Amino acid sequence: MKLYRSLIYRELKLTRKRCILMLILFLLLSLLMLLPIMIGGLSGDSEMEEDLLSIVWLASGIVALTGGFLAGTNNGLQKADINSGWKRYSFILPPTAKQQALSDLLTKLCYILFFGLLSVAFLMVCKIVSGINTAVEGIDPICRMLNIYLGAVCAVMLVDIAYSYIMMFANDKNQLKLISALAFVGAGAVLKVFGLFPRMNKTEKPAEDGTMISEEAVNKFETILCSGKTTLCILAVFVVLCVLFFLAMWRSHERRES
Repeated sequence: MKLYRSLIYRELKLTRKRCILMLILFLLLSLLMLLPIMIGGLSGDSEMEEDLLSIVWLASGIVALTGGFLAGTNNGLQKADINSGWKRYSFILPPTAKQQALSDLLTKLCYILFFGLLSVAFLMVCKIVSGINTAVEGIDPICRMLNIYLGAVCAVMLVDIAYSYIMMFANDKNQLKLISALAFVGAGAVLKVFGLFPRMNKTEKPAEDGTMISEEAVNKFETILCSGKTTLCILAVFVVLCVLFFLAMWRSHERRES
């Protein structure tokens, strides 16, 4: 257990600047989203309650989406290890490739849990500041935010897995420049390929009144987003991605026989 604590501490220590930067960005966005809610809550106008609820839902969705992107994104440790020569040096250290990969996964889960709790805290603050009930017509705002958050995490983790797998072929600074470019292109190609699947890029039929998205489509999307079944599906995808991330990092940390 001490080994994993030390490995996780090492990664958190080396990535602390990036983590602090992401935290500042998250807090600034949260403050920006909170300002109109504070203004609406202080107005005391009961007729604005429905509009205020829409603002709370929109703000919480944006914050959860941003938190998911920040939590799931690559932390840059792999690139730093190659630049510093740590990757080659780690081949002779006691921790095995499997142990290092597991510590990478645990660190990723720490970031996901941290920003997830911050996203939920933002929703709680919005509820207190606005003074309105955010649960309407059986829709659980926590479930809605969780689905948005985990969906964003899964999307970014998919890109991170592709990026990390390609980056493992770089061994020194000279190779790093070329491999980094290939990894960036490869990660973008993953999203492009998934966009080619049926119904992934299918647009809804436009509304008759000329609006971009019909009210029926919005209501249907909101129902799916707030469904417990959607949460279970996203959690299943998240578990699969965690396994793939572990395997990619395991392969990246494998010692050479020669």
